[in-house]
Amino acid sequence: PRRAASTPECLRDPGCKGRFVIGHRGAGGDLGRIAPEDTLAAYRAAIALGFDVVETDPRPTKDGVIVNMHDDTVDRTTDGTGKVADMTFDEIRKLHIESPLPGDWSCEKVPTLKELLETSRGRALVLVDANKTDRVDLMVQAIKDADALDWAVFDTSDLAKIDAALAIEPKLMIQPRIHAEADGPTIVAKYKGHPPVFVEIASDIFPRQVDTVHGAGLRVMTDVFLTDLTVKLGEPNARYLEFYDKGADGLQTDLPDEVAKAIGRKVPPE
Repeated sequence: PRRAASTPECLRDPGCKGRFVIGHRGAGGDLGRIAPEDTLAAYRAAIALGFDVVETDPRPTKDGVIVNMHDDTVDRTTDGTGKVADMTFDEIRKLHIESPLPGDWSCEKVPTLKELLETSRGRALVLVDANKTDRVDLMVQAIKDADALDWAVFDTSDLAKIDAALAIEPKLMIQPRIHAEADGPTIVAKYKGHPPVFVEIASDIFPRQVDTVHGAGLRVMTDVFLTDLTVKLGEPNARYLEFYDKGADGLQTDLPDEVAKAIGRKVPPE
């Protein structure tokens, strides 16, 4: 696959500036129109189309394998039913992906976090959303097993999970989240010695705290899911430029192709 438009080497450096495109659940989540969310097809597509960062949703199976599944059940995205936590990996692996997108996706299986990281290594950074499980140990081990310390970013609003992950692997890249404006200075100061790749500012308070994050020499990420909906309904994709103009360095989006086009990129890149 093609390398992302901005190299992972640049993205690992918080001082590397630019307008970065972050594909939610790979090449797009609920509103995505490229490939089914959280599948290897979605991550391969995101890489081929030149997106800089991809996000994923790991959670453990009954027997402790970290798989990529946004929901706590397999019902919405596969031909099976049941909670991920109540199923073994072998049971989940037998399921087929179902998607409203055109095409036959039945050959796609629910991937493991390790497989996803191996697919993305050297091509795009991966935001490993740690909000869906307390098994920090399993997530960090999957990152290490995939030899992905240079490509995986431990991403969560739970600072205790970040601290636990760093206790296991001090070299781990991180992305904390600011959900309350008053917490911005504290979070930035807390990780001064371990600069985050991005600091996410929740969409309901963005662009407040942008100056705090930028003042520490760090980059800001925010999500644009509501704008994705308006763009899908016909609004011009230039709406995304408003977020960059207000200080966002990266936008997490269900329509990464539209964000890339809005900032003047060719999709796919030449």
